[in-house]
Amino acid sequence: MNSLILRFLSLYSFLSQKIHEAWAVLFPVNYIKRIYRKTLNRRIDLQKPRDFNEKIEWLKIYSDTSMWTDLADKYKVREYVNNCGLDNILPKLYGTWERAEDIDFGQLPDKFVIKTNHGYKKTIIVQDKSRADLEAIRGRLKKWLKERYGLRSFEPHYWNIRRLIIAEEYLIDTSSSSLSTSLIDYKIFCINGEPEIVVVLADRGNMTDGLTQRGSEQGLRAGVYDIDWNIRNDVVSQNLFAHGESLIIPRPQTFSRMVEVCRLLSKPFPVVRVDLYQVNNQVYFGEMTFTPGGNRNYFTQEYFLELGSKIDLASVKMRKRRFII
Repeated sequence: MNSLILRFLSLYSFLSQKIHEAWAVLFPVNYIKRIYRKTLNRRIDLQKPRDFNEKIEWLKIYSDTSMWTDLADKYKVREYVNNCGLDNILPKLYGTWERAEDIDFGQLPDKFVIKTNHGYKKTIIVQDKSRADLEAIRGRLKKWLKERYGLRSFEPHYWNIRRLIIAEEYLIDTSSSSLSTSLIDYKIFCINGEPEIVVVLADRGNMTDGLTQRGSEQGLRAGVYDIDWNIRNDVVSQNLFAHGESLIIPRPQTFSRMVEVCRLLSKPFPVVRVDLYQVNNQVYFGEMTFTPGGNRNYFTQEYFLELGSKIDLASVKMRKRRFII
């Protein structure tokens, strides 16, 4: 591909991004209607939102999402978890950097997780530092820092996260090695401070060279359980099982503790998903997500309506200012 075409494509991408930014900020309702219809193939009713997805879109536009910004930040959320008295569920923090050039890999252990604090699928697992291409990792992190996540998907709470690189402890759960090739993700949907449903993900992909991103969906297995650990295939869209059959997995030994943790962390919010891990019979924190699924059709419409009926918008604190990029 010649340089003229490359320059044209680069300019087109830049202009397209700027147009979407302006559209999202100046006409948020119109923009949400567009992406909702494009994603779910139906119109959204923001005047009388009913289902789970509609109410999350309503919250994005009209509610005060200032706390969402802090807690979607994978670095700042650690302070919130600590203030909830849950410092013992946080992975060890090895360092933070504003620039990829400043990372001293020599100061990091042989195994670690390194990621940016904003967005999705911006995590690299290094299982053996001596085999990792550290400069390639540095280059990828540098690129990620330049990306402003959440504009096209209209997730405004991500827009103003102060972007950082963070390195954390690499967690290994020897007790579940026969069940999954990766840490098992327990994604717990909470409404009004109460856990409602759990999406469990296994075999999310492991890395030996430090270049493959965590969250690779090759071989991914998924299952859905209620809080009594009954499998709930009846509420699941086939989209969730696109990579295979429903995941059958025993109730984790620490699940009661997971429920306690979710109640503490989700108490102030009408809806949030709390992601946790079980590592050698101890609960560890992953992240908090206020726009879970990004309007993906993981659940049936009947179940989206059931979840939506539990989200109380009447007591929500309202936004006081326009969106700012």
